[in-house]
Amino acid sequence: METRSKPTSVKNKRLKISPAGMITLPVAARKSLRMEKGKGSQVSVAVKDRAVELAQTNASGGFRVSPKGQLELLGDAKEVLQSGEAQHFWVELNDERGNVVLHPY
Repeated sequence: METRSKPTSVKNKRLKISPAGMITLPVAARKSLRMEKGKGSQVSVAVKDRAVELAQTNASGGFRVSPKGQLELLGDAKEVLQSGEAQHFWVELNDERGNVVLHPY
């Protein structure tokens, strides 16, 4: 029997995008992206339905995530998250698919 895990939501008012477009991913989001402790990673960024979807990519493409989880968003992704109330956002995690979706409040 196959069990499907439902996405987990992290609604924390401390998650905020800076005016320059910098965000810090929480530890749970880094685990969903299958990042190793103490190592950076590369992620793809896509804007879908007024949300920003992050997924892990190979070492040569995508946006860089630092070992501490800092990521700079540009263009449409930055605008979507900054459109939320006081630039706050919440996170939807899907460990099974290995992706993270960022939603503005």
